[in-house]
Amino acid sequence: MEEALNQIRTLASGFEKTRDHLLRARHLPGDVYSSNEIYALEKDRIFMTHWLSVGRVEEIPNVGDYMTFSVMNEPIIISRTGPETVNVCMNMCLHRGVAVASGCGHAKDFSCPYHAWLFDVGGKLIAAPGMKESEVDFRDAKLKQLPVKIWRGWIFTNFSSEPPSFEDYIEPYERELWWFQSGECRLADKVEIDVKCNWKFLVENLIDIYHVGVIHKSTFGGFVKGEKIGFQLEKDGGWHTQYQARPHSKSGEQVFPTLPWAKEESSGIACKAGIYPNLNLSMRSDSLRMWHVWPMSPDSTRIVCYLLFPEAAFSIPNYDEEMTKYKSFVRQIITEDAVMVESLQNASGSRFFVPGPMAPLEQALHHMEKHYIDLMTSAT
Repeated sequence: MEEALNQIRTLASGFEKTRDHLLRARHLPGDVYSSNEIYALEKDRIFMTHWLSVGRVEEIPNVGDYMTFSVMNEPIIISRTGPETVNVCMNMCLHRGVAVASGCGHAKDFSCPYHAWLFDVGGKLIAAPGMKESEVDFRDAKLKQLPVKIWRGWIFTNFSSEPPSFEDYIEPYERELWWFQSGECRLADKVEIDVKCNWKFLVENLIDIYHVGVIHKSTFGGFVKGEKIGFQLEKDGGWHTQYQARPHSKSGEQVFPTLPWAKEESSGIACKAGIYPNLNLSMRSDSLRMWHVWPMSPDSTRIVCYLLFPEAAFSIPNYDEEMTKYKSFVRQIITEDAVMVESLQNASGSRFFVPGPMAPLEQALHHMEKHYIDLMTSAT
């Protein structure tokens, strides 16, 4: 940890250049994208302290349904313990720490595959074979519980022993995002892709309107009026914006029914928002997407995009065929980005790398990078 803090201190002059006024500012130093020590510090100061979306309630609709997940190598179980109750706990047996559940599915209990300790779907210890003579009190034993908050159909949790108020955290988006009514949509599918770059490059890329008309010209970039886009900046690195583009399809034509709350808007409406640290919300006239960016290592990231549609979309003619096309289109966009961010990753580790100046269209990115510096330099 001390080595990471020393690295952060040595980057002070670079951080000051990032903090400068947008039209004079420079991007973050390369070390924050390539250092193992800084990556570990990010885990402590960002991913173990912030509220994180780890799935949708509709993924575990029935009592006993569960799914497992890992956040920077911290394994968790997300389970349905009652008709209106979702539980999140650490996926580590109380005996030796072996994962008691894997994958996803339905269960009445979880049995540790190592020594057969048995837990109910909420993590309470039911049985510990061979431990009758133990002097340890097991009466209230349970897998470590994490707090749970549900927001617009999303399951949020926090690893901190003293998590900040979720209501304060989400308030700007609850107040401003009239267009992200994901609780009124159904999940069609998810697109998951691993990209060989640091997680921050992908979070920044999802903010970066500047590049859209260049590398996405053949997909959707030519229809985004980037020079007219302005951002509403929120506390703690958050942001949102609204602009004109086109329906989200390869042909540029709207395929799925219009979202009920967007029927008075133009078919080219486009809205985006970022919730720090790793969420990007997006809307077109017929669909919503929620992008989750998960660090896997300093130079590897998993991006998970949830595809959401109004109920009427699921009964259109040729739904399966159109959904296949839609997913392919989303994958194509990610693939276009992946080539660029992997090149960024390579550059960040070079001894000759010099952070470049920010463009006016990078206002939200600038806002987020300054927040990152605040988090990483506190009490150094």
